[in-house]
Amino acid sequence: MATPEVAKVQETQPSTGHSGHAVQFYESDSALVETLGQHVSSAIESGDTVIIVATKAHRKGLADELRLRKLNRTAAIQSGRLIELDAAQILAKFMVGGGPDKQRFDHTMGTLVREAEGRMNRGRRLVIYGEMVALLWAEGKRDATIRLEEMWNELAQLHSFHLLCGYPLNAFDRLEHRQLFFSICGEHSHINPAESYPVHGNETQRRRSVVKLQQKTRALESEIRIGQQRLRLLQNATKAGTWELDITSDIFSFSSAAAKLLGFEYSSRVRLAQLMDLMYYSGDRETVFSHLQAAQRHRKDFTTSFRVRQGEETRIIGIQGKTFYNNGSPIMLGVLTDETPAVESSTLPQIPKRSLKRPARVAL
Repeated sequence: MATPEVAKVQETQPSTGHSGHAVQFYESDSALVETLGQHVSSAIESGDTVIIVATKAHRKGLADELRLRKLNRTAAIQSGRLIELDAAQILAKFMVGGGPDKQRFDHTMGTLVREAEGRMNRGRRLVIYGEMVALLWAEGKRDATIRLEEMWNELAQLHSFHLLCGYPLNAFDRLEHRQLFFSICGEHSHINPAESYPVHGNETQRRRSVVKLQQKTRALESEIRIGQQRLRLLQNATKAGTWELDITSDIFSFSSAAAKLLGFEYSSRVRLAQLMDLMYYSGDRETVFSHLQAAQRHRKDFTTSFRVRQGEETRIIGIQGKTFYNNGSPIMLGVLTDETPAVESSTLPQIPKRSLKRPARVAL
């Protein structure tokens, strides 16, 4: 098994002035603590400020790890550059009716972030580690987990910080929660696989290493690898969101950014027919469906666009994607982008709408 060193999160620390939102999956608490120890000590030694929102056990493990790394934890706490908080207690401050309340979250975490920013020296970063989302997931509050991830992203539009979320890999049931797992990955700018994930060697060596993992872990690591492919599709794309199509069930999973492009408030899972119904013109539906057919039949990439109405405005949404294989099962991954020109949408041709029955799903 690879050492926890392979799970280092150096790539999750973008340059000063920009926010980053990474997810760290882990198989053992000891591996997580070692990763966090490297993450936190590096930040503190660089003059950054760190906020830890974790369970009591992980905070204790981190304290021991920082001691081994010869970091003066007490001095960092007294100077305000290391803030340690209990995940369950902080989570309780903004939970209402089984879900996170936006106003309370902004008051709780927004205030904490603002106060930390006010004490920071110019040019330094604010680094946050949190596992409140993992607590929600463990309680079976799946949609609340994703909503909290979205709230972090919304807060990052107002403040600059580098957030790392931690999830134990064994908390996921691959068969039951695959689309939700995609949604979690879709809210992050970086995906860090667990400690046994093979990151060195050629692709053949990686495949051989993956085969040695247990079936559940292998499936999830494959999902993470698919998520990393999805993130590559996002490179160089602005105003973009990601999607996944489960070809077997005809269900689309949209990241929150993609959902908002379509007029949904949060990340969403909809059937193919529901996506077609969003398209304002029947010709767009026919075009998109034919491209999906061709991509599934011939395993090729596709790029096209369609129009949706949002209030009195017509938006042009670009859609591109390609077919991947996840443990032998075909899925489609892609991105949505806002391609609406700067001209007034009212100048676009007003083509009458007409209904379109859902075509039968194409068999691969």
